[in-house]
Amino acid sequence: MKGSFTKSAIAWSVATAALTTSNALHSQESARQTQAVEEVVVTGTYIKRKSQLDTSTPLRTYGQDEFSAAGIKDARDLIQSLTINAGSQNNADNLTQNFTAGTSNINLRGLGVSQTLVLLNGKRQVVSSVVTDQGSSFVDTASLLPNLAIERVEILKDGASAIYGSDAVAGVANFITRDTLDGTELQIERRSRSGNGSQDDTNIDFAYGGDLGETGHVLFAASYLDRTSLLLGEVDFLRPATSGFGNPGSYTLSSTGETVPDPNCVENGGIDGGAFCRFDFGPQVTAVPEEERLQAFARSTWDWDETTQVWAEFGYARNKVTREVSPSFPALSTPTVLASHPDNPFGEDVTFLGRPYGVGQPTELNFYEHTTTRFAIGAEGEVSDSVSWNFSFVRAANDAILNPRDVIASNFQAALNGFGGINCDPTTTAAGEGECLYFNPFSIDDPDNDALRDFIIGDYLGDTESELDAIEFIVSGNDLFELPGGSAGFAIGAQYRDESVSAVYDSITQQDGFSFLIGNQNFSGSRDVYGIFGELLLPVSDTVEISAALRYEDYGGSVGDTTNPKLSVLWAATDSLSFRFSGSSSFRAPSVHQLQGAQTNFANISDPNNNGESTFGGNRTLGNPDLAPEESNAFNLGASYQLGAWDIDLDYWDFSFEDVLTRESLVDVVNADPNDPERVVRTSAGTIAIVNTQFINAESIDTSGIDLALKATYDTNLGTFSPIFDATYVLDYEFTSGGVTRDGAGALNFNTVGNPTPELRANLGLSWSRGIHNANVFVRHVSSYDDNRDPENIESIDSFNTLDLQYSVDLGELIRSDSSTALTFGVINATGENPPFVDVAGSYDSRTGDPRGRRIYVKAAFSF
Repeated sequence: MKGSFTKSAIAWSVATAALTTSNALHSQESARQTQAVEEVVVTGTYIKRKSQLDTSTPLRTYGQDEFSAAGIKDARDLIQSLTINAGSQNNADNLTQNFTAGTSNINLRGLGVSQTLVLLNGKRQVVSSVVTDQGSSFVDTASLLPNLAIERVEILKDGASAIYGSDAVAGVANFITRDTLDGTELQIERRSRSGNGSQDDTNIDFAYGGDLGETGHVLFAASYLDRTSLLLGEVDFLRPATSGFGNPGSYTLSSTGETVPDPNCVENGGIDGGAFCRFDFGPQVTAVPEEERLQAFARSTWDWDETTQVWAEFGYARNKVTREVSPSFPALSTPTVLASHPDNPFGEDVTFLGRPYGVGQPTELNFYEHTTTRFAIGAEGEVSDSVSWNFSFVRAANDAILNPRDVIASNFQAALNGFGGINCDPTTTAAGEGECLYFNPFSIDDPDNDALRDFIIGDYLGDTESELDAIEFIVSGNDLFELPGGSAGFAIGAQYRDESVSAVYDSITQQDGFSFLIGNQNFSGSRDVYGIFGELLLPVSDTVEISAALRYEDYGGSVGDTTNPKLSVLWAATDSLSFRFSGSSSFRAPSVHQLQGAQTNFANISDPNNNGESTFGGNRTLGNPDLAPEESNAFNLGASYQLGAWDIDLDYWDFSFEDVLTRESLVDVVNADPNDPERVVRTSAGTIAIVNTQFINAESIDTSGIDLALKATYDTNLGTFSPIFDATYVLDYEFTSGGVTRDGAGALNFNTVGNPTPELRANLGLSWSRGIHNANVFVRHVSSYDDNRDPENIESIDSFNTLDLQYSVDLGELIRSDSSTALTFGVINATGENPPFVDVAGSYDSRTGDPRGRRIYVKAAFSF
């Protein structure tokens, strides 16, 4: 049975007691309000409860008030602030987030962006049709719904495959909508970078909620984002990031095999690099791309009769992304400049090592468009006073149009041979005659070169799509039989999912016709998943409650089936002290892309044959139908204590993974044998052109740590003060890659199956309110960590500390008598801290640091 607990783990968990009766980051007033409402389903269980505070697993909730107080504007900002998140790919730089530019994802515990299940009102969402550079599928959190439509986000910090199935390995993020909004809200915000360089966000958010007839309710929300770009050439923390492929370029002589720089390298703006004329591409790396994002969401509920309610949801998101890149990418196709070329100073055939456009040329533009649609319907009702049912159907799709631009290898070679130009006919015209032009790589200002740009640089076009159909039926009850602590509860259900992905590329891309991006192949794949599951809630005494869950899923084919259990225990030791324990096994099947997809991207590769110097090269990965599922065990042991005004929450968590699904580390492939012609394909000059990798089951990942959260509220004559503290400390983060086990805690873990893992992340905040005035201060800390790419020369990466400030004033009925107006002024990263330096192209770790610097914002909010 895949993913099952060991017998000893089960025996130990049955004997262990623990749980929290309070969420440490919820105020006492919030708890009282929550307990006054009717029973609801909360994240992590299908059994209805009075409140999420009764659950036996660690759950963190973020509401609209917390978003506003912390200056959080979208999912990316929320994820960036989470201490339990590590390694999300939300900074759309040119080097680590390529086809996924404009998307965001969550990475709980640094276990991978595929390991956290993202739900919308408790139901699944389609994964993005583009995958990360590592080949991981994820839900694009930027496409879920407008910010004003969100009531709260519940994050389950525990394995939940026994409840929700595959992907809930590291936890669950459940976005829940504002089903009780009554009225209209409008927010307009301008957020601008202050300091060197400019970058602006203009946000317009709208939400309306109201009655639909006498028995229904409707929620409609829309948002619009206009975001301008930020190039690293505008910031002051960038250090040179050079490539041996520039223009002016370098040449390999056919007579001797010697590589020499362009004779006019330095004079024409190149950088002397010995045998190579180097090009600094760092200033053209996009830290923040230009975006135009439109989102809309609608949800309606109707009371069908006294015991049945039906609902329907519709969501739409479109994000158009424009990103600047180098004037042209390196031409890794080893083009040849013939001795007959009229500008060839060498008098013999030479191989050109460079790019057609470099120094002094304008940046090139890449375009991406992500569109997500989602339709869901459902109904829920009561069979009796104690038994209810729930049915839902979800259909969702994500479509991405990819249009990076690159050098067409055959056209560039033709232009070097004197047959360049759209109207050139090499069968009737001699080289360099008529409309047939020579491209001159020895000059940076030859007018023929400019005339050939549209002939040499072409559109790499791709259309990828991901689809999801999901049907779920659940029956639950809270009066199964009586126990000393009360009535036992239960839930049973079944789920069917149809998942598919596909990609179609233009003919040049399919034929690997580009010099740098190479190409990609068309593919399509799909699968059906069937699951049945059940839960049992046993209040064995007034102070002890045991919950158990079991889920069976069948994927068919080589993946097969799995059965996963979860056990959790609550012990309310006193009125102010409680403990919790939860233990589970989890299972994540290979994604459809990992089984049947194809992916080619580029990477910064350290070459042992060239003194470890970095170069750009292609990384090609094909789906592997023989992949096995990954399996894991997880447990959480926690305690909660109320000490006067303080709520204190402490958790110890542990995750152990086997057969981890990932793409092979290209570093491991190159270092294992840098001269393997099948895996490491080199140009005629000896530089790396392509590294061939595959999706594999790596050996293991083991991580553990501690979460600590504190919150209090004090009412004084000076106003109400609410201090909070939230921290995560990673005790252990070990992973095995390429047969080598690494200690990744407090390390960068670049280009491996691991993620950047600073040992400590912490947030310290203080909120104050008095009358119409509110103010908030947040200090955020990410500890220093090591650049461990070279075990013989480990460099320290500095800590990252930021200060956020905010003040808001409620202007009351400024607009009209039945309205409310509020103005908010704030600054993110008030001290203007730069992300810590890391010796990679771009000069910072894009999965940990934030390149946006100090950002000042002004927001006007209207309610009526």
